[in-house]
Amino acid sequence: NWSTTLQDCNRRVIINGVKDEQKRIYLDTRWPQLQHTKQFGMENQPFWRSEYRKHGTCCDNLYNEEAYFDLAMNLKDRFDILRILGNKGITPGQTYMVQKVQDAIRAVTHKLPKLKCV
Repeated sequence: NWSTTLQDCNRRVIINGVKDEQKRIYLDTRWPQLQHTKQFGMENQPFWRSEYRKHGTCCDNLYNEEAYFDLAMNLKDRFDILRILGNKGITPGQTYMVQKVQDAIRAVTHKLPKLKCV
């Protein structure tokens, strides 16, 4: 359904957090919770819970929380955006035309990325 974004699909879902300690360590390495101390983030998982509530609940009939984060890390590995951009000479801290960034990403993903400048 391309008519709407998929987010906050089930606000009533009970979120348990990632229970497996090894997965929490791995996830913290790959997707850190930067607004909190490492200890607080690992114990309470506010960022991960927020991401699951916002995006993961749209597929909770297919993936539980841990499976959702496994999938997210697999996609991150498959489409490493910083590496994709770096391979095209696009580096952080510089200014580029939007078209150049879109073309670099589309060459690998075969999809036009939805970019937002901040």
